[in-house]
Amino acid sequence: MTILQKISHYFQQQADQDEREYYIPSLWDGVEGACRPLKKNPSRWYADLIDRILHQQQEGKDYQQPLSLLHHSEISGGNWTMHSRFYNLFPRMTTSYDHDQDGHVGIATHDTTLSLNGFRETGTFLKSIALLPYLHSLGIDTVYCLPITSIGEDGNRGDLGSPYAIKNQYKLDQFLADPLLPDFSVEEQFQAFVEAAHSMGMRVIVEFVLRTSSLGGDWVKEHPEWYYWIDASRVEEYSSPAFLQKELDEIKLIPHGKGTYHMPDLKFRSLFKAPPQPEEIKVEQGKYVAYTEEGRLVIPGAFADWPPDDPQPAWSDVTYLRMYNYPIDNTRNDYNYIAYNTIRYYDPKLAKEKNVNRPLWDKLSGVIPYYQETFGIDGVMMDMGHAMPAALMEEIITKARHINPDFAFCEENFHLTTSSKEAGFNAALGHVWRDSGKEGGLQYIAKECTRPLALPFYGTPETHNTPRAVQRGGLPHAKCSYVVCSFLPHTIPFIHQGFELGENWPINTGLNFTPAETDFFSKQRLPLFYKSALKWNTGEHLLPFIKHVNMTRNLLDKELPSIDGHFIANNRAESIRLLDPHGGFGHILAFERIDPKHKAERILVVANTNFTHSEEFYLEVDGTHHNSFYDYMSGKQYTFVNSWFSSRLEPGEAIVMRIG
Repeated sequence: MTILQKISHYFQQQADQDEREYYIPSLWDGVEGACRPLKKNPSRWYADLIDRILHQQQEGKDYQQPLSLLHHSEISGGNWTMHSRFYNLFPRMTTSYDHDQDGHVGIATHDTTLSLNGFRETGTFLKSIALLPYLHSLGIDTVYCLPITSIGEDGNRGDLGSPYAIKNQYKLDQFLADPLLPDFSVEEQFQAFVEAAHSMGMRVIVEFVLRTSSLGGDWVKEHPEWYYWIDASRVEEYSSPAFLQKELDEIKLIPHGKGTYHMPDLKFRSLFKAPPQPEEIKVEQGKYVAYTEEGRLVIPGAFADWPPDDPQPAWSDVTYLRMYNYPIDNTRNDYNYIAYNTIRYYDPKLAKEKNVNRPLWDKLSGVIPYYQETFGIDGVMMDMGHAMPAALMEEIITKARHINPDFAFCEENFHLTTSSKEAGFNAALGHVWRDSGKEGGLQYIAKECTRPLALPFYGTPETHNTPRAVQRGGLPHAKCSYVVCSFLPHTIPFIHQGFELGENWPINTGLNFTPAETDFFSKQRLPLFYKSALKWNTGEHLLPFIKHVNMTRNLLDKELPSIDGHFIANNRAESIRLLDPHGGFGHILAFERIDPKHKAERILVVANTNFTHSEEFYLEVDGTHHNSFYDYMSGKQYTFVNSWFSSRLEPGEAIVMRIG
């Protein structure tokens, strides 16, 4: 039996004896309308749910392998991403819930994630399996997980620590195992999650962080030469290095292929010492400390690496890995330090084959193959992949595609660069989150989509590092953004967990916050570091709206003729034409989607990007004459007069019509 089948069998055996009261959100059970807690027999509920998933499997197929290989799909080099709909799952938080209904998640004991009766109330892989039917009902076909690897303790914030403070790339976070399955390891529970997703026709993408490590990483003692070390007596002097203004001006031209590399001054470089030997390292008060001939050494925290004058203080829980080795001369200390030219825009004098930290590169390039062969994942999101050494990224992508030619690589890059596409990436984070809430932001995004773009990008007004969409413009902003991003070319419809619930509390404060917001939220218990749950018990949510948008998109994408089988989900700039509506004070966005080979059939999208007031507009659409067309969003019939029609749209309201 597969692991998922064994788990189903286990729960079936336990069901009749299980008398525990276990509450779940009614949305997890497929109940429509306002969400409320439902009392369940946990073993019976999971047994029945997993049994329904298993019944979707076809006999003789191995659902533990990637979906492309499972269905013998046409190999596209991972470009299936541009035809997908993503849900961003933060497993520890997304499925967090007050299962005993005592008013809070977990208790303050030796294991703060547990309830008094032993339920893990923070998220787990088992509960993520339970969420799959809910996600499938939304129209999701790709689950993208934030990092699920083990978390270091040294310097970590909050009561749970950041999933980006990686203790060991090859080990999973033990707290993602569910105590309801005491005989199954966390690795087996993740295997079951991937198998369940594949059984429902959904792919799994996992985010990996390969250029940094927890300060207390497992590799420190074994390979101290993979880390940077500084004089412990001068820790207070450590921060992002300072440069003269003239130097900064030249350094900032480097990403554009110009400029000049400059080292930090000698005082900063002198903080760093040669890595110690393993036997010189001890653990003191939970921190690694080395005693060498050069004195007492510690591992420094990381800091924002770009721009080179970024004022952020050093982070307390992660450090950069040493990608290159360079002969250490204490009188000069060339390249034995953390700065933009050693960890991001690598100085050509350093980034040579002879300086490659080969054992570290081999370890890092083996991470993704391990998850492919052990768990059958379908793709990865590379945290700051564009900041990795290009040669190392090439090795990583080559090894992964050797195992699965259709393996997808997504990149955390705000810019859609040709170099990323040439490197082998299939999609990028992009910029929708940054622009959608601004005046004219959605218009700007639509205009960008009329240009040939190197990569498709995530169509989402929020991420785990940004304000929530409803924080920027309420539900009208959320709805309008989702419709527009579902019908533009180049965009991958993307739901960040909680978006569909109208969640307004951010996960982290990394991007797009005002200084006042950053000051406020940085003092709060943010979910990236603390126990937290989504507002599952909510009466107002976007679920019916999102389902309707996705159903409409699927219908039109399949029904309308297209040269590549996807009318909407394509990456061709010539498939969009912006229109110029009259009225609306500049807030009305209108565009047509056209297949270049089948111009008689079109989709018209009109949206009010004013999120506080209704707007009236007049619009001419060539070829509509005196015909009437159906709006898939409202169910209304709109009549054109000499190819003109008019309407008043409520804040954030959108029209989607098939013309032809």
